Amino acid sequence: MRLPVSSFVLSFFFLLAGTLIPELLGIQAQPAGKIAIPEATLRQLEKEIAEVRGLPFKTPVVAKIITRAKDAIKGVQGYYSTTDKTLYLYDDLSGAYERGVLIHEMVHALQDQHFGLAKLHQAEFGSDGELALAALIEGDATLTMIEILKKDQPKVVAMLDTSLEKAKNIRNAFLYGIGARYVKGIKDKGGWTAVNARYRFPPRSTAAILAPGLNTVDLGPGRAMGAFALIQKYAEVPEAKPLILSAVQGLIGDRVVSDGSTAKVWQAAFDTPQHATRFAEAHAAFVSAKQSEYKSTGTTNSWRTADGTMLRLLTRDTRISLVEAPNEAALRIAVDRLEGTPNMEIWSAKECRAITFGELVDRLLESEIVCVGESHDNEICHRIQLQIIKALHANDSRLAVGMEMFQRPYQEHLDRFIQGATSEEEMLKATEYRTRWGYHWSLYQPIADFCRRNSVPMAALNATQEMTRKISKGGFAQLSDDDKKILGPIDFHMKAHRDHWYETLAKMHGNIKVTEDQKERSYQVMTVWDDYMAASAANFQTSRNIRRMVVLAGSGHIDLGFGIPQRAAKRTGGRTATVHVAPGGNWAKLSQNAPTDFVIVVR
Repeated sequence: MRLPVSSFVLSFFFLLAGTLIPELLGIQAQPAGKIAIPEATLRQLEKEIAEVRGLPFKTPVVAKIITRAKDAIKGVQGYYSTTDKTLYLYDDLSGAYERGVLIHEMVHALQDQHFGLAKLHQAEFGSDGELALAALIEGDATLTMIEILKKDQPKVVAMLDTSLEKAKNIRNAFLYGIGARYVKGIKDKGGWTAVNARYRFPPRSTAAILAPGLNTVDLGPGRAMGAFALIQKYAEVPEAKPLILSAVQGLIGDRVVSDGSTAKVWQAAFDTPQHATRFAEAHAAFVSAKQSEYKSTGTTNSWRTADGTMLRLLTRDTRISLVEAPNEAALRIAVDRLEGTPNMEIWSAKECRAITFGELVDRLLESEIVCVGESHDNEICHRIQLQIIKALHANDSRLAVGMEMFQRPYQEHLDRFIQGATSEEEMLKATEYRTRWGYHWSLYQPIADFCRRNSVPMAALNATQEMTRKISKGGFAQLSDDDKKILGPIDFHMKAHRDHWYETLAKMHGNIKVTEDQKERSYQVMTVWDDYMAASAANFQTSRNIRRMVVLAGSGHIDLGFGIPQRAAKRTGGRTATVHVAPGGNWAKLSQNAPTDFVIVVR
């Protein structure tokens, strides 16, 4: 059910494992009747909520009692309207519910005053991301309510043990119980300040609510079904329910692929092969119970209807593709498209025209430093990077790959990995990849695997977190002489670079007021990243007699040229080429105002 912008509402007294919350609390239901809300009660609750939540109310809460309409949603006891900034309670609200409902909806008023709930709910309305945001909002209100009520009603804490497997209303259990548990996890690590920060950088998927520790992956353009939608669908089948609940604990990304063909394609990425296998098992159970028109073809996870419509589930380690096509031929075409080269449009800024991939490779071979930007969590960016690396290597084996994802002091561990002296897992542990970078390793694994199999050196480019944190906290001037020696010369006076980043970095903090000193420290961190990685790439290339260095880094370090590219070229005297990869990007806009020498738009 779509949540209306004007209200965040459903009563927190939902069915939990088949038991009503009032019964869990030992509350006897009171006869319904007219309710008066004394002004003193509202002001007292404001004080209690502000103290527990760590946020003051900016204005007093306005609350009104209204008659329940005949078409009002069953189970809703009250709601907060972002339109007229008023809290409404229905006149038949039971006395057992009153205090809890008031607290819950008053927290929504508090959220609105500080974060602007209507503004938050305008983006991706009704999507998986919107449902994840709703879980943050409702979970915040529910956890605050629990914190206030638990002294006198300790059993209310049981809401944090919500089980989707046992819940009769999965949606409410997710929004309120799982949402509260998600918010509690954030609060336990960073306090309410960390919870507040989530409103500036909200969760983008319901998978992030269900398994907060997982790093998600952007599979590319296309609408995401999301973990919760998968649970709703597959949980209809008793045999599939435990399997899908297990599978989505490892769901790190999904998308519906739209390529204009007659086939319907859905892709998903999981954290482990075991999670992918659980999904495949859940889907097989679902087809058997709910899609009886499909009969097995005799091949695992392949079905056909009487009219020839094909349904096939493809498993590739941690990746799943579900393809439905009108016939076998259409299915084969769809599978080839999925597993083949992405559909690309390439623009050459210098030539002011579209070029082929072969022409792109020819142009890149004219440069000694090739910088390919990325959105870190986007799988398609990394597929394009690998395709470029393979094409360059096929023409010139004196190639190395420099990676922002590893920090320079750990170079020896990358060398040992390329030499075959250590395993992939040993390398990841030795470089502390998962804590120092953290984006899901499956994004970079194919690149690392290619480099290892072909003896292509990998260069660790980045500065350490410890160093950048010192600069962020106290500024470059406060570093010790030893730290400055480690960093080497840093150019803070490149005008185009400073003009671009000085104010932009500050805006990334959202609505927080940023001082000039903070702006300067943020700019210094960015500049250190750029200059240090440029120096790492240049030193690696010259010291190891590498003819061509491919640098993989965030687009922000490569676009417009004044980050890594120009700073590296200044050190080596070599020629540079820059590439911006834009999955689902606006071709007309990017070709008119290209941020790099070459722009690749992927459909």
